[in-house]
Amino acid sequence: MIEKLLAEAIGADRSDGLQVFRGDEATWNQVLDAARMRSLFASAKAVLVRHAEGLKGEDEGLAGYLADPTPGVTLIFVCAKPDKRKSAWKKVFEAAAVTLAEPLKGQALKAYVTSELKRRAFVLPAEAVEELILRVGADLRRLMGEIEKLEAYGDGRRLGAEDVAAVLGKSFGPPLWKLSDAFGERNARPTLENLERALDDGEAPLRLMAVLHRALRQVRAARGLQDERAPRSAMLTALGLRGPMEFKLDGLLRAARAWDEKSLVRATAALDRADRALKTSAEPQATLIAAVAEALGRGEARPSLATR
Repeated sequence: MIEKLLAEAIGADRSDGLQVFRGDEATWNQVLDAARMRSLFASAKAVLVRHAEGLKGEDEGLAGYLADPTPGVTLIFVCAKPDKRKSAWKKVFEAAAVTLAEPLKGQALKAYVTSELKRRAFVLPAEAVEELILRVGADLRRLMGEIEKLEAYGDGRRLGAEDVAAVLGKSFGPPLWKLSDAFGERNARPTLENLERALDDGEAPLRLMAVLHRALRQVRAARGLQDERAPRSAMLTALGLRGPMEFKLDGLLRAARAWDEKSLVRATAALDRADRALKTSAEPQATLIAAVAEALGRGEARPSLATR
């Protein structure tokens, strides 16, 4: 949302038209002085104040500025919980246009990314969009940067989920690759070890849950293709394994043979229950470990982390 406001105010060139403050490091007077001064090198200017609820000092001059703002200057306050009992914020809310900027999640985030891709006439299949969001998260500025990177890499070609993984691989830490592979292979000990490492590295529990869900979907798809005796070329296409990622097919097919339909149903149900529990504030590590143990159905799943 901030990116949209800035684009409307000053366009894409931010070098001369954008001035940024942190509220916990600035005063009302500093911000107002900046807002009163137009840019010498750009036709429009934006003054962006992050964490604006932390602005210090007196707000003298605020009412006057809001009544007669500088032409060509857009003043943007970004704040989580402004104290509306204070006179400064009362004045701001009376005069400003308020835009809700809650982080997008779930389907809303997917819809935003899909809309941006459509605007750019850049086609990514649903699996690739999911992979992009999984790797980048909800940071819209970073998402737009990574989409530009993918556009340059694709150069008009249709990209799949594995292409996204290859291009954005650095943002997807090795423990997550290893976690996905070990879980898909139904190998309990390395799954739990990499799960523990990822949690220790600060990975979001819901992101880890998404990694596990995706590994199961790939295994299920590979198993279905095996049952249909699909040719290798069809498997590569269906699983989105293109170019340098084709080598993963054999490993995925071996992993698929470790599962049957009953175990896949049980594993999916275990992950679904854990996903709901995490979204209702359950303790992340215990919830994830229990889900993995149940999903894998292996007796050795619990002991490796039982002493933590």
